[in-house]
Amino acid sequence: MEILDSLTKRYFDLYRRYLSLNQKNWFNYARTFSVVDVAMRNLSHPVLGPTLRRLFRFEGPGRHTQSHFVPINQEIGYGNGSQNVILPIERIRRVIQDSSYRILMNRCICRDGFECTHFPRDLGCIMLGEACRNMVARGVARYATVEECQAQLDQAAELGLVAICAWAEFETIAKRIPEEDHRDYFEICLCYPCCCLGMRNYKEMFKSSHMRKVFQSIGWRARGTDACVGCGMCTEACPVDAIVVNSNRILVSDSCIGCGLCAVRCPQKAILMEETVPMKDNLLDHFWGFRPKIRG
Repeated sequence: MEILDSLTKRYFDLYRRYLSLNQKNWFNYARTFSVVDVAMRNLSHPVLGPTLRRLFRFEGPGRHTQSHFVPINQEIGYGNGSQNVILPIERIRRVIQDSSYRILMNRCICRDGFECTHFPRDLGCIMLGEACRNMVARGVARYATVEECQAQLDQAAELGLVAICAWAEFETIAKRIPEEDHRDYFEICLCYPCCCLGMRNYKEMFKSSHMRKVFQSIGWRARGTDACVGCGMCTEACPVDAIVVNSNRILVSDSCIGCGLCAVRCPQKAILMEETVPMKDNLLDHFWGFRPKIRG
């Protein structure tokens, strides 16, 4: 594996310099997503998985790529209707306010890559941190105010999307963020399983214990109520097959990632989101190994 790590470092140094994402090659990148989709599906493969996880910088010494799911739709029932619950979306609002530099991606490359017709392709990710200046210079994003970023977040919530708050080392390479600055970067992706490279493949990826560590809930979990009529829409919405409906009863397994998509889709409002582990005061404190830096 040391030889592989050495070779991949050389490759990614060249990749960052010559092949990284810019305005001109955006749609060429998007066309590769069908291939990357297959690779992501095999991250838990007993033979291919360990090598693929290292190639995607998910695993290995000093690798800290991770994502945290945050339900953002404000019409979901949170904490049994408690008036004192702090909505998860407020944690995202705070990191946006605390950041010294913010950008909005011009487009969503996942939705372009999978030719999504369900959600606007120009609803791009929100990214924070001084390293994001590089993406504005490369023509794939624009500087945004706190208010513009929060409006983007609200639009995503109204559409029923989920926020995935992440630091992904592979993405810093693809976006030509200098290695010495790669910690000064934080992304808030606005996702749905039909058009998100990760969410499309969680069912397979989560067969790996390491990948379950990479993608985590911030402490929320779905719970069914007696209002269930057994329509099964929640099972269709769940990206990790964590829900079973049996005799008008919703059963949620421990594999629930707390994304809230089941609660958004439920026509009977029969699913609540419950806080199983108290959210940390700052969203960035959920990160292990290091803390992304969003201020200059």
